[in-house]
Amino acid sequence: MRKLLSISLFLLVLHTTYYDLTTGTLATPVVSVVDKPIQKETEPFIIYQVKAGDTVLSLVEKANGTIPVSIDTIVHDFETLNEIPPNRIQIGKKYRIPTY
Repeated sequence: MRKLLSISLFLLVLHTTYYDLTTGTLATPVVSVVDKPIQKETEPFIIYQVKAGDTVLSLVEKANGTIPVSIDTIVHDFETLNEIPPNRIQIGKKYRIPTY
């Protein structure tokens, strides 16, 4: 009787292990995607003093690495921040350079 109980227990453990490894008993994790609003930085610009040879485009590249937006957007943002067209920048003056 003891031998039969031991064999039955062994087979039960074996079957449970096999079932667990092949089918599994864990529930599928539920992934819910929640869109959070993108928060803009409080200051979407940096202040930079222009040196000889600098252009608005080169300053945006320094601030952001690669240029992530179109040149028209950069020009518009620069004009909005500084109230001056990009071709009017002067050496030694400080300007707000948009960051993206």
